[in-house]
Amino acid sequence: MQTTKSVAMALALSVLSVSAVAKMSAEDVARLGNDLTPMGAIKAGSEDGLIPEWTGSVIGLPPGVQWDGPGKPYPNPWPDEKPLFVITKDNLDQYRARLSPGQIALFETYPETFRMPVYPGHREFAYYPKYYEKVRYNAEHSDLTNDNEGITGFIGGATFPVPTTGPEAVWFTRTTGAYETVDGEYSDIAVFPNETRSVRRSQFLQESPYASRNNPISADYEYPKLGDYAGYIMTYVTEPARDKGLITTVQEPFDYSQTDREVWRYLPGSRRVRRAPTVGFDTPDGPGGLKTVDEVRGFNGSMERFDWKLLGREEIFIPYHNYQLDDPDVSYDELLTKHHINPDYMRYELKRVWVAEATLKEGQRHIYAKRRLYVDEDTGLTVITENYDGRGELWKVALTTNFYEYGGQAYDRRVEMYHDLRAGAYIAERLINDSAPMLYDVNEVKGPAYFSPSNIRKLGKR
Repeated sequence: MQTTKSVAMALALSVLSVSAVAKMSAEDVARLGNDLTPMGAIKAGSEDGLIPEWTGSVIGLPPGVQWDGPGKPYPNPWPDEKPLFVITKDNLDQYRARLSPGQIALFETYPETFRMPVYPGHREFAYYPKYYEKVRYNAEHSDLTNDNEGITGFIGGATFPVPTTGPEAVWFTRTTGAYETVDGEYSDIAVFPNETRSVRRSQFLQESPYASRNNPISADYEYPKLGDYAGYIMTYVTEPARDKGLITTVQEPFDYSQTDREVWRYLPGSRRVRRAPTVGFDTPDGPGGLKTVDEVRGFNGSMERFDWKLLGREEIFIPYHNYQLDDPDVSYDELLTKHHINPDYMRYELKRVWVAEATLKEGQRHIYAKRRLYVDEDTGLTVITENYDGRGELWKVALTTNFYEYGGQAYDRRVEMYHDLRAGAYIAERLINDSAPMLYDVNEVKGPAYFSPSNIRKLGKR
């Protein structure tokens, strides 16, 4: 197994000598839906069977599963499954080869409490068919431009399903969103070593015009035909009381070399709208400021300060199908244990992931000198992120959970957990245990004007 992994990584590294970023080769495109899945993943299972063969036989609600529909809790499709085994400090060496350095660091930092229950792998869920058609179109047409900051030939859906460079792997996870609208209410909670908490609760709305399922698959709908922005985001803070009424809108571009990220805030104290200064890179974010703006969803924003390379494809135990984590019957007192989320509510499966690494460019500034992303090959979602300081020491580790959303027939990110190993603290973001699940492609599109400074002024003064 290790020999296979080494060969795969060597092959991946060999492509880094290519000076220009090019479309996917015709040979790789032809493999999509054959020996590769429509998302570019290896269809075959692993030699030991822990990774099953991909079937894609279930689109939407699985047979026998009862679900009350959008806005209602998502039932676990395998409620009777038990872990195959649990990784602990005592058997860590047995599984070390299939753990990332960040996961190993969590075991070493919290040896008495951190553990990983590993469940049977599942690869029967598939995205809705048109999504895969978009992925194939992108594979045939998409290129990176402007020093990897921009993209051409993109119509929504994931790009570069078989990445050959680090930037392509970043764009794979950056473009994998399957929903035009996502809205609801959630909590971001920081947990400190003394077990005190800092809570930020927000109403959330995101619109992504290129993800619309009504868009025809044609060059007429390629970026930037629908506008320069990949997404429009609005948050309305409801807790804590001192920040209640704070509205933030973000207009997120696709090409950071051509269009800046626009951030506007309505300040309830002064009843005024202010344009935020530069919000990006290592700007502190979240309760307690334990993470940076550009590590949300693994990595976001301009890549200009880092050199990215692809390390290859590996088999890693990663968070997957984390329905139990969202159980409304689980209180935050039970879920948010010291140093990390209660492992009893986590689920890990063995998956193949693309691994991309970034190194800070000479002369550039950032609190992280090196960062590493682990991107699930089946979904394009970032599942693990590791960030290193200027001395080369591992500092922060993020784990991102996911689930298959029955109504929209697609995978999406769920709770994101950012661990500061030095501080012994962490943030768990997008928690919905005390609220309804998010709504995916349910409500009507409001359009770019809804996210404008003039409109948030109106919303704030109501």
